[in-house]
Amino acid sequence: MKFYGGEVHALLGENGAGKSTLMKIIAGVYAPDEGELVGSRDGELDVAMVFQELSVMPEMSVRENMELSRRAARGLLVDHKALEPGLVAALGAAGLGGVDPDMPVEALPLAQRQLLEIARGLYADANVLILDEPTATLSDVEIERVHEVVRKLVAQGHSIVYITHRLGEVFTLADRITVMRSGKVVATGPTAEFTMDEVVTMMLGHEHSAESAQPIAGLPAVEERRDLTVSGLTVPHHFGDVTFTARAGEVLTLFGQIGSGADQVIRALAGLANVSTGSVSIDGQRVRVGSRPASQADGIAYVSADRTVEGVFLNYPVAGNISSGALRRTSRRGVISGRRERRLARELATKVAFDPDRIATPVGTLSGGNQQKIAIARALATLPKVLVLNEPTRGVDIGARAEIYKAVRALAHENVAVIVYSSDIVELRELGDRVITMFRGRVVADRPTGSITDAQLLAEILHGGAA
Repeated sequence: MKFYGGEVHALLGENGAGKSTLMKIIAGVYAPDEGELVGSRDGELDVAMVFQELSVMPEMSVRENMELSRRAARGLLVDHKALEPGLVAALGAAGLGGVDPDMPVEALPLAQRQLLEIARGLYADANVLILDEPTATLSDVEIERVHEVVRKLVAQGHSIVYITHRLGEVFTLADRITVMRSGKVVATGPTAEFTMDEVVTMMLGHEHSAESAQPIAGLPAVEERRDLTVSGLTVPHHFGDVTFTARAGEVLTLFGQIGSGADQVIRALAGLANVSTGSVSIDGQRVRVGSRPASQADGIAYVSADRTVEGVFLNYPVAGNISSGALRRTSRRGVISGRRERRLARELATKVAFDPDRIATPVGTLSGGNQQKIAIARALATLPKVLVLNEPTRGVDIGARAEIYKAVRALAHENVAVIVYSSDIVELRELGDRVITMFRGRVVADRPTGSITDAQLLAEILHGGAA
């Protein structure tokens, strides 16, 4: 496998195909058992890797996080004045020119933390920049900003290795493609020599169709509707006067840029945002959205966009993760019953298409797609009336996506109201029955997903209406 200067090389494959492991070897994180790397310079900052899971230190400032990427080459003493021009330039190139370098990283939204990871790679003066799922948490505008940065770096002669599950951006951005499956390279060549269908087939080892992500045939119709009603909901500085109804039996999607308020609506429903006015009810019964425990007790389960921080316990086995959301179901007199825990874990693992024979496996050893399945199963353990999901397939491969979509749709048909925030327009198409678009904290439109074109969707979230 070769990576050329002045090119974007997309590295594709399902979760577990070996992409990230191979890149960590190239970046010097892992030592290879055999083989050699030609063209790298050991001991120098020639290769920088932006990891899929954030590596920034939330308690430290933006400046301190940036300087950490240079300290290995410069020793313990840091000349802040000398580094300032390069630091400012790297932040600006990554779309963070307006960010105060002295502010703590924990004050940045998730999307900007991802951009900071890219800025650190730029600041390290790397000739080869490996980006592992750099746009998984970003809106369309921010994705284009990343693409602009990548194009500029390529024009300067850098080599960019680009790992992504968003195949659309591969054919927009990449000069060359390599596909991996089961730890081996199965195809490599110029992007122009591939079609998207061919790439998907190579990744999976078999053909894939969008129909596999549609509702499961034969699901029972909802007999007693369970609806969630949101009336005039407002979270200051994020969104205002949001009103809609989510009906059991369908998947409602919210679509908007980062900062549009769409993702914050999801967090408000979960009790994770400070609601100032408005109300939420399920079948006429008021939901207490002022805190996460109260919201959950009233029937709303939540799956975070950041599964490793808010979704799962990485060092804990699958069974313990699933049961942690509903200890009353697996314990007696304050003592957890291992038998009950295993029985619940196997039941819910099956529901989310996870192998029930692997419930003793530590979650941290699983692929991103399987970790997300466990996060959803953990939410289901609470027996929710409403399930809200924030970017449910972030960093998840196409095969696992289809399984998650099936599981989510099956839940909707089991009388659960499902509400999803996603920044992926393809996901809206494959998963959602209805879509609510938002712009600058306001609802633009609410309609069936099939009744609106992609151009209309983008116009509404980018401009608040027709372009």
